[in-house]
Amino acid sequence: MLKLTDFLTPERVVLLSGTTKAQVLEELMDVIVACNGGVEREQLAREIAKREEMMSTGIGNKLAIPHVRMEGIDRATMAVGVSRAGIADYESLDKQPVHIVVMIAAAKGEHETYIRLLAQVAEALKEPHLRERIIQADDPATIHRILTGG
Repeated sequence: MLKLTDFLTPERVVLLSGTTKAQVLEELMDVIVACNGGVEREQLAREIAKREEMMSTGIGNKLAIPHVRMEGIDRATMAVGVSRAGIADYESLDKQPVHIVVMIAAAKGEHETYIRLLAQVAEALKEPHLRERIIQADDPATIHRILTGG
C-alpha cells in the first residue's frame, strides 16, 4: 500500500515565505531539487509552467496540487508548502486564496504511483478541520505529522 511517508519527509515541508503563486511554486521546486539530486531545476520549472498553463492546479478549499511527470526523476517525490496568509493570485477554482500547496513530481513511467499519490493527497486533505490544523501549525514537523497521520 502506498503511504505518504514514503514520498514526503519533514524536510520537504516548508512554511512559505512567498506571497504570489510564482514565488511559492519556486520555493517548492527548490525543495524538490534540494532533496532529489538528479532533478534538473530548469526542466522542473518548464514542466510545472506547462501544467499550470493547461489549467490552474488550485483545486479549491484552500488547496493546490501542482503535479508533473517528467524525465530526470528516479522516483516520485513531494514537497508541501503552507501559507497562513494565503496566496490570492493562485487562480483557484473556487476563486479563494490557496493556503496549502502540495507539489508532486514523478517519473514518466510512474503513472500508477503518480495517480495514487494525487488521490491520497486529495483524500487526506478533504477534511476542513485537518486543513485548518495544517494552516495553523507553527512548524514543518507538525504539518508533516498532521498530513501523514504520524
